[in-house]
Amino acid sequence: MFWSADRIYSQGIEQAQQRVYEFFLEVVRHKSPEEALVNFEELFINLNSVVNPEICRALDQIITAYNAKEFFYTLRRCCYILINNWTVKNNRDCIQSLINIFNHPSIHKKPASLKLKTLRVWLQLFIKSDDFQSLKLFALINGEGNHGEKEQNWGDRFASYLLAYQYTNPASPLEQRQAAILLSQKMKSQFKLDLAMYTARLGARPSTQKQQPNPTSLSENVISVVTLMLSKKSVLNCKDSASAFLKNIEGLSYQEFKFALLKYLDFSITDAEISETIQAKLSQGLFELKANRHDYPVTTSLVIKTAKYILGEITFSDREQPTELFHILLHHTNPINLVVLLLKLLLLNESIRPHLELRVAAIIKYYSQYSASKCKTVIAFIDMLNIALTIYVSDTRYNIVRMVPYESNTTDEDDTQTDLQISKFERKEYRIFSQSRKVSVI
Repeated sequence: MFWSADRIYSQGIEQAQQRVYEFFLEVVRHKSPEEALVNFEELFINLNSVVNPEICRALDQIITAYNAKEFFYTLRRCCYILINNWTVKNNRDCIQSLINIFNHPSIHKKPASLKLKTLRVWLQLFIKSDDFQSLKLFALINGEGNHGEKEQNWGDRFASYLLAYQYTNPASPLEQRQAAILLSQKMKSQFKLDLAMYTARLGARPSTQKQQPNPTSLSENVISVVTLMLSKKSVLNCKDSASAFLKNIEGLSYQEFKFALLKYLDFSITDAEISETIQAKLSQGLFELKANRHDYPVTTSLVIKTAKYILGEITFSDREQPTELFHILLHHTNPINLVVLLLKLLLLNESIRPHLELRVAAIIKYYSQYSASKCKTVIAFIDMLNIALTIYVSDTRYNIVRMVPYESNTTDEDDTQTDLQISKFERKEYRIFSQSRKVSVI
């Protein structure tokens, strides 16, 4: 086996990086957060050998290679080694202190040393990068699950979606992907708890206790949304409908599956003209998708691929902008129609969820350049989607009870009467109860 100079050089960099990673793992596990922060600052900001001469030489070797990409990767991975361990130990408040280190004034000073100058220039580039913006997401909530100080951007409230960019990216360091998943799960759990607490108190008698804050932007209309989604028969049966659909497509050809899928999604929105437009725009591309497989039996892989295709068509295009169908569904119908479509697609296969979250993240990133006042409809849509996912895809069961009986007798089959009752919804007449679903242990 022949060893080229490039390979030997590359191995040297990898070994230097590994020494730095092992050092911070040792520090974060056996020293206080304050000591870990001092070590991080002295090494990455000041290149100070006082902390540990061997580790300083290892970082010096990475800098001397003048490979900014490898330096950024090393820096990011060390940050997430600290974040992961602090999260496990419930020391999340230290994350903000870590991010504050990048505000150190010396980063913008010009030192005499060429190596230190290179380090500072790279740090300045890092601070301006998307990687640093991603890092700041981890300081949005503290150890108690509080949503923190006043948000700089409305998109921060939906960071659980933005984190999808990190935990689905195989090029990200393992520690970064782990940290992103942990924070995303924590934020989803916090929203689930906040929603359950908020809805439980709505409709109850006034109390002297502190009012539970609304976790959405929908004000008290959140109760109307939750009630609509729980009461309206076409929405309530989403899971049953998805199960029945998956059972009925067994043995169908891929082309027959596409016809069945359009019927399952049911684009019958209030405005018939809008429904026709959506069907027409979606059908052409849908039937061109994998057309060479039309005569073959539909498979799970084809179901997932097709669902992802439709999901992209009704949300965010590969051209990095919202699709025409997204605009139609969002601005020309009730946003809940779009939410239900996404929910129906997700219920076909849970593996679609990361793809859905990436599309929603793209929508948030695109619109967050505008103020919240200009994005009210988009924000309301994401809040509705959060509620839908909490109700249908989480381990919390929501039940609605009407405290005042109807004046007229109706049956469950009378959809028209049910819709009329929903449209006349009076919040004080209803109570919403939440409970954890029992999980069977095998």
